[in-house]
Amino acid sequence: MVAFGNRATVAISMTALLLTTAACGEDGGTGSAEGNPLSKAQLSDAVLTTQRDLPGYAIREVSGSGAEGSARAIKKVCQPIIDVTQPGATAYQKRLIMRSIAKKPTGSRNPAAVYLLALLSTESEAAAEEFVKDLKSAINACDSGFRTTSTGIHNKIRSVTANKVRFGEGGVDFSLEYRTGVKIRYVVVQDGAALTNISAQDQFAHTYMPVPEEIVDAQRRRLEKVTG
Repeated sequence: MVAFGNRATVAISMTALLLTTAACGEDGGTGSAEGNPLSKAQLSDAVLTTQRDLPGYAIREVSGSGAEGSARAIKKVCQPIIDVTQPGATAYQKRLIMRSIAKKPTGSRNPAAVYLLALLSTESEAAAEEFVKDLKSAINACDSGFRTTSTGIHNKIRSVTANKVRFGEGGVDFSLEYRTGVKIRYVVVQDGAALTNISAQDQFAHTYMPVPEEIVDAQRRRLEKVTG
């Protein structure tokens, strides 16, 4: 299993602050390929959990702390970008499961990149599609940066850049840089009522790191097994 070094752990902790959310709440109903919301049990069954799900990677549970996140974009059109950094804001009845994922390069103590995965359910397939649509619009409208209501180092986003979409019409790939120089790349993929949200950064968060397709593909395959 990958041993997380101090620097990598700091990177995970910093990103976890951006993704802070509760992982508990009301549950009920059964999601399906027809686009109904997924239950908490379904999300638990569907999320990547062990190295068998993703060979060569270490996967750990991440417990959110806080509610849905309170940060708001000063420009309303930019809010979907903030919601990606705090996915509990989009999760229906707080139905969300999180994992940290790392792949250790040969001969190194620390992973070259760390990833945070959030698998969540929206209220319906239509709601998930609308979120992806709004996110794409936000990336185009807010590329030159914007301010947020957050305090401290994350109150100003310097730039937002759309990357080439690799995951179909329901996928979004974008890079975000804070005024401090912290660089994080995000991929969001919609499948029915579910959204898969994955962030990527290096140890120091100073270089954009792509989200590996193998992580996205593995998560989508496991989700499909549960939802049909």
